[in-house]
Amino acid sequence: MSDPLRVLCVCTHNRTRSVMMAGLLRRHLGELGIEAVVDSAGLKPGGEPAMDRAVRLLADIGIDVSAHLSRRLSDDDVAAADLILTAERDHVVSIAGMWPTAFRHTFTLPEAAALARSTGGRGGAPVEEWLDRLGVGRPTGLDYFDAPQIDQIEDPTGLSPAVWSRVFSEIDVMTAAVAEALA
Repeated sequence: MSDPLRVLCVCTHNRTRSVMMAGLLRRHLGELGIEAVVDSAGLKPGGEPAMDRAVRLLADIGIDVSAHLSRRLSDDDVAAADLILTAERDHVVSIAGMWPTAFRHTFTLPEAAALARSTGGRGGAPVEEWLDRLGVGRPTGLDYFDAPQIDQIEDPTGLSPAVWSRVFSEIDVMTAAVAEALA
């Protein structure tokens, strides 16, 4: 038996987008029978609960994150992750700046979903081979930070319930696409 896939979802404070990403991705991977450990972290200090609206949106579909407390991304998190999914390009750049070798397996969620659609799924190949395919032609360094073709997830914090619902739906669709590609 092989080790489970390890996916880390990252946003700024680990209270909204990464919490929704991890909950939805965990569900989609489970529905596909993929053994995985999906966790989340943020780039800022932790110890705060998830935003109430994120907790409620996930609870509405049976995912309980009510006990979630935010935590800061660590060396161990990055070293253990097969795949890191972020909300923004800046998160990818920050992670790569602190852990340069992590860039090859760190993508914004929209970027990973789009690349998975264009390059195809893993098809049983090792995750490392799939990541190599995703990385072909990918901008690097400062070109990555300024790449307009690499989409990001809007932060709904402080915005209307309609924006929260839209962002939640977008994350749901993208995590489903990534889960299918990982199958």
